Amino acid sequence: MNPAPIPLPATAAGLPILSTIALRGADARNFLQGQLSADLDALGPQRVQLASCNSSQGRVQAVLWIVQRSDGIALILPAAMVESIAARLRKYVLRAKVEIGTDALKVALERTSGCAAPSTDRDARLRAMQPLDHFEDGGISHLRLPGHESVLLLAQHATASAAAADHSWRLEGIRAGLPQVYPQTHEAFVAQMLNLDLLGGIDFEKGCYTGQEIIARTHYRGAIKRRMLRYAAQCPPPAPGARILADESHAGDVVDAAPTADGCEMLVVVSLAQRERTLTLEASPAVALEPLPLPYALP
Repeated sequence: MNPAPIPLPATAAGLPILSTIALRGADARNFLQGQLSADLDALGPQRVQLASCNSSQGRVQAVLWIVQRSDGIALILPAAMVESIAARLRKYVLRAKVEIGTDALKVALERTSGCAAPSTDRDARLRAMQPLDHFEDGGISHLRLPGHESVLLLAQHATASAAAADHSWRLEGIRAGLPQVYPQTHEAFVAQMLNLDLLGGIDFEKGCYTGQEIIARTHYRGAIKRRMLRYAAQCPPPAPGARILADESHAGDVVDAAPTADGCEMLVVVSLAQRERTLTLEASPAVALEPLPLPYALP
């Protein structure tokens, strides 16, 4: 028998673009330590952690936000990636005491900007949250990601009032320079191409994990020839994996894109040797890209 849904605040709205994988059991933390790029030993209940799940060849299979809850560890990622990543993790469980589920924790968001003065302790905590903060109240996780105005909510079997604006959430993430991986870009990039090393998503001092050898070698040899940059274009948002050209040669690939009032903004992994050239989206007719700044510095 399923537990009763946890009611979310009336101001919360569902965010169907995101979903979760929940891990429970005595070995959940140690298991993830051998699978993800972040250091799970440093994960605590008050801090959200960015990480990647990688192939043995160091290719990113998913970008994840890790949350430690009272009932286990939650991984937040695009809904389109949940089943494939859960199946990939289950292949490595072997004798570990860990259960991997995909149907309990739901994702919603709650706007905090422009709200009235806080009237409860929870309201005050929401208003005081900084990027990467997390707290749990009544079975509901509250967390804030960099560059986002809204607070993400996670709860077991939760129900939300309505579907949220996925596009606005996606655009905020693009402007924050936060990468994401979708089915079209599964294993298309090494972690550093997505700037995960600049965002705290890789720990180079931890022990072995799947894909660690390639990621570490790329780091210590300084062999990063492609990086994720931000651009605007006067066209509808292209799909992840769409090709970017310099003249007629392949110069990069779209990571994520979202509509704006006059076109779209996108994150693109680009060859550093070609970043100063005129870049266009492979389309008919070709659409030029306008460089935009990231909120963090590239090496």
